[in-house]
Amino acid sequence: MSKPFKLKVSTTAQGTSLMRAISYYEKNPFYKGEDFIASAILPSFLAKMAKYNFSRTTLKKALFKVPGIYEYVISRTHFIDEIFKSDLSGIEQILIFGAGFDSRAIRFEKELKYIKIFEIDAPPTQQAKISRFAEKNIDFPANIEFVSFDLTQEGLGEKLEEAGFRKHRRCLILLEGLTYYLPQETIFSIFDFICNCTAEESQVIFDYAFGLADNRIPGNEKNYQSLVNAGESPGFVLEGEIQDFLKTYNFEIIEELDSVKLAKRYFNIEDFEQAAQKFRLVNAVKKN
Repeated sequence: MSKPFKLKVSTTAQGTSLMRAISYYEKNPFYKGEDFIASAILPSFLAKMAKYNFSRTTLKKALFKVPGIYEYVISRTHFIDEIFKSDLSGIEQILIFGAGFDSRAIRFEKELKYIKIFEIDAPPTQQAKISRFAEKNIDFPANIEFVSFDLTQEGLGEKLEEAGFRKHRRCLILLEGLTYYLPQETIFSIFDFICNCTAEESQVIFDYAFGLADNRIPGNEKNYQSLVNAGESPGFVLEGEIQDFLKTYNFEIIEELDSVKLAKRYFNIEDFEQAAQKFRLVNAVKKN
């Protein structure tokens, strides 16, 4: 396997939470987000800046230097939130890989109260989340289980079973903003686990990148360097068709959204800027 994660809190996890928090304060309905937890855990000086139009605009320009990424993350959050708010009857377990500062277990506590939720992340990021929520007196629901695990290592199944995961049950699996930071062999290992340990009609939601390291594509060089500077160099990039990849693991696509579809659905515009055009979002179902 590849080298383990560095022992530090994920920069991209913090960045995603920050985007959701700023989105919560937006006045424009296309930009307005619902993640009140992300806004609640913001450091006070950033919260003050996020509340007002002028300082919020200044903050976004200073922090989100890759054009289109802010809009992409907002639309991705909306799409996944809609699934979590939908009818999940039959789903027994939810696995959130690379959970970061995800707050859906709290925000959708009513919808998810009968479903066991496993949040899997590297120990430094997971501990930072737990500590930050505790500082803000935000309680986690009783049905959530934290699993500290370096995804680039062996033993995922054993670790999850120790935490109470039950094999061959209908699951909802989320890998949001994750696949392109992990080595190819790690993605294969995760999907092997999903294929072998979940029941038919389980769902997997993930986004993926293509051509991320190809500097011949407009906007890639800046985006690639931003990831390198954050300490999370691009890893898995899809080669071939996503349908073929998923078929290997007995999954069929329910819906795939490219940047054009996301931009039209959530922003009523033709497309995002070039740097966000290399990401696609997938919802798929297992068919044995």
